[in-house]
Amino acid sequence: MPERIPLREYETVAVSPAQTQNMKRGAALLDSQLRPSIQQFRTDGQSVSFGNVVGSFSLPNGDVIQVAPKIAAGDWTTAIVHLLSEDTRLAVTGSQQSRPSARRDDLTAALALEYARRLERAIRQDGPMQVYERRHETGRRWRGRLDVTEWARRSALDPARFPMGFDELSVVNDFTRGLSVVAGLLGRSAAGSETASRLRRLQNEVIPGSPIPSFVNRSISRRRMPTQWAAYAPAWDIAAPILRSQSVVGDPGRATGLEVAVEPWRMLETYLERALHALVASEDGVYVQPKLTYPLLSELKPASAPAVAGFPKSVEPDGLLIDDDGHAVATFEAKYSNRPKREHVFQALATAAALASPLAVLLYPWREEPRVLDVAGFHSSPSTLVAVGVGLFEYRRGRSDRKLAATIGELLRPIG
Repeated sequence: MPERIPLREYETVAVSPAQTQNMKRGAALLDSQLRPSIQQFRTDGQSVSFGNVVGSFSLPNGDVIQVAPKIAAGDWTTAIVHLLSEDTRLAVTGSQQSRPSARRDDLTAALALEYARRLERAIRQDGPMQVYERRHETGRRWRGRLDVTEWARRSALDPARFPMGFDELSVVNDFTRGLSVVAGLLGRSAAGSETASRLRRLQNEVIPGSPIPSFVNRSISRRRMPTQWAAYAPAWDIAAPILRSQSVVGDPGRATGLEVAVEPWRMLETYLERALHALVASEDGVYVQPKLTYPLLSELKPASAPAVAGFPKSVEPDGLLIDDDGHAVATFEAKYSNRPKREHVFQALATAAALASPLAVLLYPWREEPRVLDVAGFHSSPSTLVAVGVGLFEYRRGRSDRKLAATIGELLRPIG
């Protein structure tokens, strides 16, 4: 019988050779969906570990790997759900595993509950989403623009039948189909009958008066929610990443439920990005610079000297604040680690030096007050290094953004 295998990030566990091969194949599927920049699966032939991934995913034999964050936290699944955006990459796999009761360490169950809340709130606030859809029909009553070519081809047989195209407000559109399909998928993954029944009801409510869709064009996951339906954007932040999973959404009728996994280090960058935008919304004279690459080193060599492939000569800060004159105010590096490392310090200082920034900031996922250090030897660029533990797995959207923004704002004042 398939089983759920609980693990913690980067902790090794001894497994049989057959299970090692099974996990290796499951890790390959995970890799194809998340396309991680940091290796996620490691094995020495006798033991295995998974890192840079939290949540759950299915193995080829039906077992489910469930990975908790390396930093112990209580309700970490809610933090991950709040950090999702429509651009988040999720690994979504089908599952035959049941979830008889709610568990705080089940990311898929938390996702199902939060999706139900967001979709209910949007329907209650704005009603069903109606979008103009282009429709085509043939009839004797005029109600659109005539398709002259088609009419000319068939007019000899029946000139009073008109092929027409027209735009019509309708609740049957790709957005509502997508929201309904995801409600059905998550309903089969929900922990507890109450959440499951809410999601089954929402399948109908989001597209009232029409049959429940069993398929949706995956391309809709790349489209932005229309601005007039901003109330649905939070639900779409969950739906869009799930709809990008061809293996599950391409034929949703076959899967009993879903397993969902995500790269946590990207969540730390999302946290930083939101906090910086919250800061500039309340502070004058400081702006967020989009992520770019900046030169750190340049070649000084004879033309005949061979180039060293892959030699690092540039930096790309995870976050950058500038002033009215375009000068760097602070650079930020987000490090998903369970302890500070020498290379983190060197990278933060080198990046700040390349941009002539007076302040370099390191962000870590655990909870810790800012540690402020004076920097020697860089001639005030940078003059200060700050390490901040942001409590990644305690995150709540809005409240946590404002709190980190206030912390960063306090760090900037002595510099300014």
